[in-house]
Amino acid sequence: MPTAEKEQKLCSKCKENPRAAEDSSNPWCTKCLADYMAEYRKKGEWRAERRGIIRGIQAMREHIAAHFSQWGGRPFMGAEVVAVVGSLPGPGVADESAKPQ
Repeated sequence: MPTAEKEQKLCSKCKENPRAAEDSSNPWCTKCLADYMAEYRKKGEWRAERRGIIRGIQAMREHIAAHFSQWGGRPFMGAEVVAVVGSLPGPGVADESAKPQ
């Protein structure tokens, strides 16, 4: 009695190559998976850099707000604010090994 061979499933992304493994839940071939992972890692570096920039902006906002809150209701002219903001040293930078809060 002849046994029916299983038809090999194709990659759901490129639809050309066979899937990486039949028993795996991954529907992509090895090449498509490698391309995706390389792009994902590259975007991960960009996301980390963007997170750092956003945290820096937030830290500077808090630092400037804390500086000006000491003056209470005193009105400031634009040129004064520019001079003060330009001369502020900025917030401290956390050490690379610091844990996120």
